[in-house]
Amino acid sequence: MTDLTLEDNGKELTTEVDGRELVIRYGWMKDGVMRVDFVGVPDELGGRGLGTRLVGRLVEKARAEEFSLVPVCGFARAQLQRHPEWHDVLA
Repeated sequence: MTDLTLEDNGKELTTEVDGRELVIRYGWMKDGVMRVDFVGVPDELGGRGLGTRLVGRLVEKARAEEFSLVPVCGFARAQLQRHPEWHDVLA
């Protein structure tokens, strides 16, 4: 879906675009269920669809690594609701 490469430090997934960091903060609710707490894109990169691409990359990761998502972040929740093709990863 995207060319974004996510780096995982155990509490955040990050990637860089034009020298700026995009981030997803998360925690584990239980085995196999990730809570998505925050999706962040710097204001100067806004309007380019990067937040949606970032959530889409997380969906790909969830499928590949076989875990489910609980979106606490309003943006992540809205994007997951807008994309029925992503509903398979919702817990």
